[in-house]
Amino acid sequence: MKTIKTSLVFFFAIILVSCSNEQSLQEYNVENQQNNNFMALDIPTSMFANAENLSVEQKETLQSVKKVNLLGLSIENGREDYETEKENLENILKHEKYQLLMKYGSNSRKAEIFFTGDEEAIDELIVYGYDDTKGVGVARVLGKNMNPTALLDLMKSLDKGDINIDGLKKVTGIFKDEME
Repeated sequence: MKTIKTSLVFFFAIILVSCSNEQSLQEYNVENQQNNNFMALDIPTSMFANAENLSVEQKETLQSVKKVNLLGLSIENGREDYETEKENLENILKHEKYQLLMKYGSNSRKAEIFFTGDEEAIDELIVYGYDDTKGVGVARVLGKNMNPTALLDLMKSLDKGDINIDGLKKVTGIFKDEME
């Protein structure tokens, strides 16, 4: 009987330790999508891809991307909210599952790129940034087994015009018109 009690106590202790009250980026995104202070967009890749101009490799890379989530808070909503949300995002991204890929910026402006998954097959690419004069935001590129090198090559296609972002501009234009 004592062995059973000890086993049960040990089992529950493991469950309590493994359960965490730390918020994930997904939970943060869902929680704030309905918040009127935030601008939130969920964009399928079909919205901004001009597939006939892509190479076979670029098409495969694009197919590994499912959608892009954007969440942003303008500084116009108040300095206190801006600082709070900046701190919330930085605390979330400190979790060990978010691996830093690169960062750049200064004290008043910063951008960081994180990923989840394996280095050769990532599941989520995260771009977090803030500007003390504009606001704070996070973009999540969601997919399955995305190749980071191929993703960077695909992003370079934006400069060449291989990727058509007119659909994306139309979506963001709707929000701009509503805010004016």
